[in-house]
Amino acid sequence: MNKRLTKISKYMAFILRHEPQSIGIQLDESGFVEIDLLVRNANATGKSITADQVRQVVAAHEGKMFAISEDGTRVRAC
Repeated sequence: MNKRLTKISKYMAFILRHEPQSIGIQLDESGFVEIDLLVRNANATGKSITADQVRQVVAAHEGKMFAISEDGTRVRAC
């Protein structure tokens, strides 16, 4: 994983595990959030990430740190 994706991974872990409210998101009962909402709110608070980068981070961790929903629209920390 390159430096940029490593930074995004750390940011996602912080947001999805500890502070979703810091960017104005709320996780559902299973801990998932819409990828588009995560990206939109992260960008609105000064972080520049894309949905493709979120998917790359999840793939790089091979399901150990993050998971994408079966329909491919939501992400959560494991």
